[in-house]
Amino acid sequence: MKNIKNIISFIIMSIVLVSCEDKGLENADWLKEPNFANPMTLSLSVNEVVLVKENEGQNAITFTWTKGNDRGAGTNLTYFLRMDIEGKNFGEGMDKDNDNYTTITEELPQGVFTKTYTVKQLNDLLLKNFKRPGGVVTNLQLQIIARVDNSKQFQLPEVSTSTFSATSYSPGPLPLFMVGDAISGNWDYSTGKSLPEITERTIYNYIGNFSVGSFKVIEKPGNELPSYDPAAGNTLVYNETEPRTADNVFKVAESGRHSLYMDIDQKTYVFGYVPYENIYMVGNAITGIGWDIGKAKQMTWDPKNPEVFSYKGQFDAGEFKLYTQQGNWGGRALMPAINLTKLVPDAAPTPMSLMPNANPDNKWLIEATGNYELIVNPAKMTIALKKL
Repeated sequence: MKNIKNIISFIIMSIVLVSCEDKGLENADWLKEPNFANPMTLSLSVNEVVLVKENEGQNAITFTWTKGNDRGAGTNLTYFLRMDIEGKNFGEGMDKDNDNYTTITEELPQGVFTKTYTVKQLNDLLLKNFKRPGGVVTNLQLQIIARVDNSKQFQLPEVSTSTFSATSYSPGPLPLFMVGDAISGNWDYSTGKSLPEITERTIYNYIGNFSVGSFKVIEKPGNELPSYDPAAGNTLVYNETEPRTADNVFKVAESGRHSLYMDIDQKTYVFGYVPYENIYMVGNAITGIGWDIGKAKQMTWDPKNPEVFSYKGQFDAGEFKLYTQQGNWGGRALMPAINLTKLVPDAAPTPMSLMPNANPDNKWLIEATGNYELIVNPAKMTIALKKL
């Protein structure tokens, strides 16, 4: 059986109420799954495909489906293709901004009942969208959905589902390097620092010390070009012709520990000041932790939002402290100026200070037990509490 809730969540934004009059339901079975004598059927050219780099231009797999069943006078069908890793249930209940959300959805042209992926197209999906490394087998689930449009009352779509497996290949790494007075000490293009590759030929992330100055990201040691240059709106430009100027370099205004995150496939970057590697919470306000410094709970850090550490979950009414390391009461702590400073949910961020020896022993206060998001910004030295 198909997952009704999953299908409804997919199409709920497209429901159109044709009549504003309250005439009641014309059909008591309107939320039952379609049951036709000849249901729409999805066929695959192969059930297992092994992708090979030398065959990038060849077709890897073709999906073919029959026409959906007629739904009454005036109606028409719009077809969608969905694909995801088998078992992920097409991201049901997951925020699309979540890094673990991998479902792809494509509206298909009218009158088209087939879809083909080349070897390169399918391999790129596996590596970049599904975050699967080369050389592994991935089980994928596929759906064709026939949405009913222009119906007098809402009708569930007709859905056909199938699965197949694909073995990806690695296209090989693409080394990138950082050069400049802010990172390597000078503009000698043969002495750059390596920019770690997180996802092959796609995502890069470096965390380390920078000096005040500027730097570029280049492909080949010893050559200024090609380079990946910063542009407006945290976008990247692939530059093969323009020499270095004051406008096409990354600028560092404050020396210290920074993070550079680049997605060269999406042509975006994030560069931010990250003075501490981790931040930990301890106290009777931290559910399940209490005042055990050895069990202090680590906050979450995201390279796409590098200035911020956050934690979502239940907090108890009580007090807590923030440390930049675990297991040391006398270590560096991020504290309020006044002991038992109350964090008011959804209020403006509160200033905090670094106490190198956690002295004086000032603590933060949460007045009511509840589900919150705690947001700590050590770059701006602020803390905030949001109610979930």
